[in-house]
Amino acid sequence: MSTAEFAGRRVIITGGASGIGAAVAKRLVSHGAYVYLLDVNATGVESTATAFGDQAGFGVCNVTSEDDFIRVFKEVRGEGIIDGLVCCAGCPDLPVPAENYSLDNFNRVIDSHLNGTFIACRTVGASMIEDGGGAIVNIASVLSFNSGPVMGYAAAKAAIVNLTSSFAVQWAARNVRVNAVAPGWTDTPFLKPKERNGERDFTPIKQATPLGRLLSPSEIAEVIAFLLSPKSSAIVGTTVACDGGVIAGAGWPPYGGIPA
Repeated sequence: MSTAEFAGRRVIITGGASGIGAAVAKRLVSHGAYVYLLDVNATGVESTATAFGDQAGFGVCNVTSEDDFIRVFKEVRGEGIIDGLVCCAGCPDLPVPAENYSLDNFNRVIDSHLNGTFIACRTVGASMIEDGGGAIVNIASVLSFNSGPVMGYAAAKAAIVNLTSSFAVQWAARNVRVNAVAPGWTDTPFLKPKERNGERDFTPIKQATPLGRLLSPSEIAEVIAFLLSPKSSAIVGTTVACDGGVIAGAGWPPYGGIPA
């Protein structure tokens, strides 16, 4: 694969300070792209962008604020046409029994994942239409298709699948492709420090994943890069499961579990 695969391309990545967002940035930069990273973590996003030298810029932005996002986007767009958008921003959620799950927390999570994705897609997508086209990739989840105790997160990710297809159908004829990726359990900062220190048993997760392991952000980034590239030119409104087989294996537990 040529290192110039994304030469001349400019891509905005929300949630770009760490995790999947940072992995996408690394993948794109290594193949010639200029990336602009947005995150609420001012120190983290500056550090990540600085590591890419003159192939990256950054902005401190809360994607749940339309005014804030538009302000930053105008600055970025003033420097050149935007060819790609990857919506990775989102806050963590905690497993809480339904009767104890507060409306405030539900709204917080929905706002971060769903509303933030909507604001970014609508703002950048409208600019892409004016500029002749582009590609957008949203981050869904395996919980888009199967419920879980993180109710706000699962609801937001399910809605992102539908939102992605809606944008995709409306914009395809105007040369703006919109797709999504649904990761499984991935080794990102969403996993708390105590989990990284071995205080959490990941056996149930590994048993639910046919690959038998956590995924790496770089594996998700490869799929996102493909969806941003001309190689996926016929893929429109699709959510690609990049989950190690979690969705495919959902029906196996009643029959003794996933084969080792």
